[in-house]
Amino acid sequence: MTGAIEECLAGVISPEVAVARLLLGGATASGITDALAARQSSDPRWSAMAALVAGRAAALDALAAEVQATSAQHDASGDTPAAGLARIAAFFDHAVRHSPEASVALYSLGDPAILAAATAEIVEWLAAQGLLRPGLDVLDLGCGIGRVAEALAPCCLSVLGLDVSAGMVAEARRRHAGLANARFEHTSGADLDALPAAGFGLVLAIDSFPYIVQTGPATADRHVAGAARALRPGGALVILNLSYRDDAARDRADAAAWAAAHGFTLDVAGMAPFALWDGTAWVLR
Repeated sequence: MTGAIEECLAGVISPEVAVARLLLGGATASGITDALAARQSSDPRWSAMAALVAGRAAALDALAAEVQATSAQHDASGDTPAAGLARIAAFFDHAVRHSPEASVALYSLGDPAILAAATAEIVEWLAAQGLLRPGLDVLDLGCGIGRVAEALAPCCLSVLGLDVSAGMVAEARRRHAGLANARFEHTSGADLDALPAAGFGLVLAIDSFPYIVQTGPATADRHVAGAARALRPGGALVILNLSYRDDAARDRADAAAWAAAHGFTLDVAGMAPFALWDGTAWVLR
């Protein structure tokens, strides 16, 4: 349990990610409080972790119980592609009913304000990379509850959100029914063949590629090939978190191979640009 706390105090991960990792490790709110008390510090990051737990015990314990009950459904590695996709869809169908915010980012701890801050950070980074512009058509692959589509809609021409979870799509439609230039559709997760050729200027996959990678290299390659077909000349495929394998060299090798095979230039390869979220960035132009 102390590993996540020490990483946070060292500035490697945010307090939000640290608490989420503790929950993933099976800790309860009282267990986190005890671990923090044993590592008392004047560091503001220690105070931030303590503040995240204080007053949230019931909510964090409910999240911890949910994580432990569904952890086996979260990993589709070893399944056939079809079985893996069904497992992932069922996991997210269940998760979105329990906590919509936590279902798309556990480090939000179910708090809409934390999720909004993380989303804003992503959009700011995309803009700083020159990836957003007026008149842009965006594909949000693995759109979840539509939080990124909502943030992008004011600065883009259109956003199409796709998700393998019918429950996520229903929640996104419910939340964002008033967004005239955003729509949300269910996808099989097998490929992007149904998309129009040269229909988008940006394909964005935020924490969805790890699940695609879990279903096997052929599925991942089909998605990169589909993105290449769906992008207009000069467009970009942006992957935020490529896998959960904890193998940076393998991730870089896969990204380089996809770029070479499908006509991309790999411009960003695994940088960690965010303060709140520990996701890594990959940009294939």
